[in-house]
Amino acid sequence: MPDRTGPEGPVLSDMPEEPSMLSPRAFVRVWLPIAAFTALHYGTGMEHDWAHDVLRRMYYLPIVLAAFDHGLRGGLLAAAVSSLVYLPHAFSLSPGHHHDPGGGVDKALEVLLYNLVGATAGLLADRERSRRRELQRALADQRRLTRELVRAGRLSALGEVVAGLAHEIKNPLHALAGTAEVVGPLIPPDAEERRMWDIHVAELGRLSRLAERFLSFARPSPSELIALDLRRVAEQVAELCVAEARGKRVEVELDLPEAPVAIRGDRDQLASLGLHIAVNALRAIASTGHPGRLRIAARVEGDHALLVLDNDGPPLTVSERPQLFTPFYSGDAQGTGLGLAIAARVADQHGGSVDAENAGLGVRFTLRLPRLAA
Repeated sequence: MPDRTGPEGPVLSDMPEEPSMLSPRAFVRVWLPIAAFTALHYGTGMEHDWAHDVLRRMYYLPIVLAAFDHGLRGGLLAAAVSSLVYLPHAFSLSPGHHHDPGGGVDKALEVLLYNLVGATAGLLADRERSRRRELQRALADQRRLTRELVRAGRLSALGEVVAGLAHEIKNPLHALAGTAEVVGPLIPPDAEERRMWDIHVAELGRLSRLAERFLSFARPSPSELIALDLRRVAEQVAELCVAEARGKRVEVELDLPEAPVAIRGDRDQLASLGLHIAVNALRAIASTGHPGRLRIAARVEGDHALLVLDNDGPPLTVSERPQLFTPFYSGDAQGTGLGLAIAARVADQHGGSVDAENAGLGVRFTLRLPRLAA
């Protein structure tokens, strides 16, 4: 059961595909032993009863190994081949040829047992492989839930700190803004100090907006969950970012299924989440200096509905991916690092998750939400 290590820790890989019955491993463990036992069987004189008894039972070894490696299909195939190559030797009446001197009933039962053992061992191997797959899925879900719980705890603690800081910042900002309204008219428009005063007022506004963003992260507005079609959210995200995309020479593509993708969610919050991701993607593509593509898709996967945003911007680095949704982490020197963190909070409020990986066109962001049963 090979593992692979990702930026968020070890991740169980999918079960490897069942090996071919024509692989080198199958040749060494199954076909070569069958051929060897058959050659020894045919070459052993009839007077050596004990040798024939041993060789007759040696076929069980490759049959069981084939079942363990290849399941029911492998067990039955190895048993069938063993039966076919043994039958001429067991019941041949040709003069001058050695044949198994054992009793006819014993030899017939042996052939029957070849196939019963192959089928039984194959079924047991398939059942064990199926349980192993289920265990892998359960372990993967457990690790994902653990990561989400740890992240939610960190976000909750950080949110309380940020809310307190933002609140303390906004109090003096209100006083400064009130003072600015009184002092502003006293400075003549042509005075030398007017330009400095305009900068002062503009920076007060920027600080106020920044404090509001901090509060929106720390205390997100409650979600109004209603039944909606995730395709409409994807269309809204595309409409909101198409103007900026055109300015950055980025082509926006929509990939939507014909059937509705039903969820329960807050359309405005989900559209804001998608827009945060799309804007980050547009900036990443623009940093390359080349035209690019942003593909927005909605689809169903099992019990989940997915909103997928692919872009062909620079790939995520190993150190960047685990911090991507961490508050105040930003690859843009002018960014606050709150856009993707707010997106993660919105996903949490909807009982879903958002993740990023190097896939699709280059980098893929996936919002996973519980699907609403039809």
